[in-house]
Amino acid sequence: MLGQAQGIWFWTSIYTFILCVYSAVLQVRTRYWPYTEGRLVEFNVEEFGASIHKTDQNYTANVLYNYIVSGVKYEGYRISPWLIVASHNVKFILRKQMSSIQKSSDGKIKVFYEPSNPKKSFLIVASWLGIFITVVISVLPLLLFYFRYHILESR
Repeated sequence: MLGQAQGIWFWTSIYTFILCVYSAVLQVRTRYWPYTEGRLVEFNVEEFGASIHKTDQNYTANVLYNYIVSGVKYEGYRISPWLIVASHNVKFILRKQMSSIQKSSDGKIKVFYEPSNPKKSFLIVASWLGIFITVVISVLPLLLFYFRYHILESR
């Protein structure tokens, strides 16, 4: 039974590490994307999934924006590299995320786009703190696995 738990922990740790490293690389790359001005078309928090009780309901932010790169008009819907789904009690986090969208005095927004693929865009790029948290999440299960199965068992 112990071998099964150890195997599950190991492969889950490897999976988490691969996913988080991929995410961290994407987040670092977005920090260097250029930006253009855009126009916000839709901006709201909406229900995500189905729920019987309101307190069990999850929510996600929904945006739609237009922007132009090299004379080509694009529509975007991604807020940031982080997809946030919040419960009813903490949906204020979504409003906080949306308040991080950079707006100019004339109502235009900053749209960060991938130079090699301008149809891929975000309104918020990852912060260094967010990247650090992703890296910590990537290595923490591996460190705990090593501590549990190599340090504690050798005693």
